[in-house]
Amino acid sequence: MFGSKGWFVFFLFMATGAIVGGLLGDAMLSSHAFGSGTSFLVQKYQVLNIQPAVIDFYVMKITVGFAFTPNLVAILGMVVALFLFKRI
Repeated sequence: MFGSKGWFVFFLFMATGAIVGGLLGDAMLSSHAFGSGTSFLVQKYQVLNIQPAVIDFYVMKITVGFAFTPNLVAILGMVVALFLFKRI
């Protein structure tokens, strides 16, 4: 599946697909393009949530956490990105 393209390019494609899909979902929500069906498409689903952890070094603090909450349009963007990744 990855061939010479590698994991990094795959991750970039998937992240770009999720970001573009999320932006399109937010644009659809503000424009009410699909009427009442828009709320179903932009409802966020919590897939992964790692609570922030704080490391205090007395001269600086580092906070690390991660949350992945895509909407259906972002997931569709990831599917399109996967399709494009396989085509190139």
